[in-house]
Amino acid sequence: MKRHFHRAITIAFITFLLGSGIDYLTNLESTLGLDTLFQLRGVRPPPPEVVVVAMDETSETRLCMGQDLTRWRSFHAKLIQELHRQGAALVIFDLQFIAPHPDNDPAFAAAMQAAGNVLVTDCVQKLLRGVEDFYGRDECSESNQEPFVQKEGIQKQPLSDQLIVFRLIKSPLAQSALDHAPFYLTNDAENPTVREGWTFLNSLAEVPTLSVVTWLYYLQRSNALQGITQPNVLFSSWLTEQRRQCASDLYETKNSPAKSGLENRIGQLTCLGDSRYLDFYGPPQTLRMESYSNVYEGKVVDLKGKVVFVGKANRKFSPGKTDYFQTPFTDTHSGKMAGVEIMATQFANLLEGRFIESPFPPSLLLVMFGLLIGLLLAQFAGLSGIAATLMVSGVYVGLAVWSFNRSGLCLPIAVPLLIQLPVSWFISLLWSRRDLLNERKRILAFVRRVFPQWMPLPSSPGQWYPEKGVAQLTSERDVFGLCLATDIEGYTTVAAQHTPHEMWELLNAYYQVLGYPVSSHNGIIADVTGDAMMAVWINLPVSSQRLAACLAALEMELAVERFNEKSNIGRLPTRIGLHEGDMTLGSLDAGEGSHYRAIGDTVNTASRIQGVNKFLDTQILATATIAASLGNVIYRPVGIFRLVGRDEPLELIEIVGMEADASVSKHAIYKQFARGLSAFQEGRWEDAAADFQMSLDSHGYDGPTRFYLDLAVAYKKNEPLEWDGIVAFGQK
Repeated sequence: MKRHFHRAITIAFITFLLGSGIDYLTNLESTLGLDTLFQLRGVRPPPPEVVVVAMDETSETRLCMGQDLTRWRSFHAKLIQELHRQGAALVIFDLQFIAPHPDNDPAFAAAMQAAGNVLVTDCVQKLLRGVEDFYGRDECSESNQEPFVQKEGIQKQPLSDQLIVFRLIKSPLAQSALDHAPFYLTNDAENPTVREGWTFLNSLAEVPTLSVVTWLYYLQRSNALQGITQPNVLFSSWLTEQRRQCASDLYETKNSPAKSGLENRIGQLTCLGDSRYLDFYGPPQTLRMESYSNVYEGKVVDLKGKVVFVGKANRKFSPGKTDYFQTPFTDTHSGKMAGVEIMATQFANLLEGRFIESPFPPSLLLVMFGLLIGLLLAQFAGLSGIAATLMVSGVYVGLAVWSFNRSGLCLPIAVPLLIQLPVSWFISLLWSRRDLLNERKRILAFVRRVFPQWMPLPSSPGQWYPEKGVAQLTSERDVFGLCLATDIEGYTTVAAQHTPHEMWELLNAYYQVLGYPVSSHNGIIADVTGDAMMAVWINLPVSSQRLAACLAALEMELAVERFNEKSNIGRLPTRIGLHEGDMTLGSLDAGEGSHYRAIGDTVNTASRIQGVNKFLDTQILATATIAASLGNVIYRPVGIFRLVGRDEPLELIEIVGMEADASVSKHAIYKQFARGLSAFQEGRWEDAAADFQMSLDSHGYDGPTRFYLDLAVAYKKNEPLEWDGIVAFGQK
């Protein structure tokens, strides 16, 4: 358990550092992660109090405006009068009335004063890299594009590339409005997508933005500020003063039980941060949007109590570059969003008291996710661990989408899924590979220590032929011999339930039990790899080799059975396969070492034969040729099979036991099985099924009988097209 926790901590630490570093360099979470959450959530209903009056293409045509925004000035007075007549709560112009318009300004100012609920936008200019580069939503006006920072005594001198200067330009009409404030959005290649909205502009002496000012006026006019101290000055000035007090630590930023919830919200908005992530309601025109000309002509009649934002917004055609911005919902179909709609979105978020926020520090969430994934991968190895982490990651994504949809809480998903999860898998696979190599090293060390008579085989070819010196041997030699292959049934499941050290102790005892019958019957251990052992018999008469190998296999079966009964760590059921034929004894060079091995089809076939045991539910299988010299060893034919990777079929027998130990009932089972097998190989499925069923009913369970009964029933229903009596296996 301690080792698992150590690995989990390591995975969490590495993935956190890597994920945080990539996110810091690429803003992966605030771009891809946040945008994905918006796309998964989709559109949500905006507050009904918010209406955008769009100076759109239809209005341009009806009112004969064209692209010149100053020409709209002559219609604003009547628009305000119409909105005032209908009882609109507030009217906000997202337009910058910088250049004077003597013909229309008096009527416009009078309409604003009469309505008493109009707010206008101040212009913000941002100067970068000298006098050439102005960044503002409309650059205020051409007359304002003059250098506003000069070196002393030098005229028209370009500024330093690093110098960034802000300038606030108020409209001459601002004094006629209820209040005024800036609303600044970046519109350059470095910030292609708007995700945040400014609440205060610290670079402009802590000036609040227009959406915040509008929110406070709406609260005042809807009587939500009753019981809360209200200023005698404009809200824009009051908010600036409150912000400066926060900067001087004169204002309490924490929630106070003595204050109302709304009062605490105002305090937090004023003192905590200068921007908020916007909770967009959907693509452009998700907010209620009415055409300027329709409102102007009195065709829209349900604007009582609404907060109306007036500004430029195309509704039919692709918007131009000025004052249109990408949002998380922007695609080729939806297009960009107008600045006035972004302002209205920020006001709607303030109205709902809902922005995109993280419930915990993102770094803490990344550490917790990495730790959870690390614990799962440390507890469950291989594919089971990957499957467990995928399931947990799916639950986490579901929780992230649910919390985002319900309350705008943003949990990181891009860094956990795209960086932490695959990196954790990679680290876990490296650890698994290291554990496997260490386990093999321990097994080899054990074999060298406990069975020194085995080890000359892989290292010294002279031990294969003790009557000859090493100098007489070539690097390889072809011989005829018999190969015995073993494999532990369900080894992967057993290994997954124990630590490597526990498996070492288990295999340590297991191979001592398994190796003794081989050496006592003149066999040689050719290879030990994990859960498999290979033994060979060579340089003996063929009959002696066959008998010795079968006796060794039977003793191994009994020894493993006694081992499993006494083991308190785990059981290791063992399958055995025997095959004889030509082999090559050769030295394999691996790096700086050289290992002597038995190589050839005989070795591979022996391994394939032992694998047939799991289908027949037997323990010892051999090719039929081995039965020629078995003496008092009992065996029974179990059929002809075409093994994986071999075209030539093999007739197999089951090595059952010694003649002296066999009972009469066993002979009856084998006799009944032989009749059924004969009928099966002749294609008489019904007779074969009857014989096999009778054997099971009379003598109880028998693995080969059960196997052939199921196969006969299946073939009776769906007979093979060409039957030659050979059973083919499609897998190992």
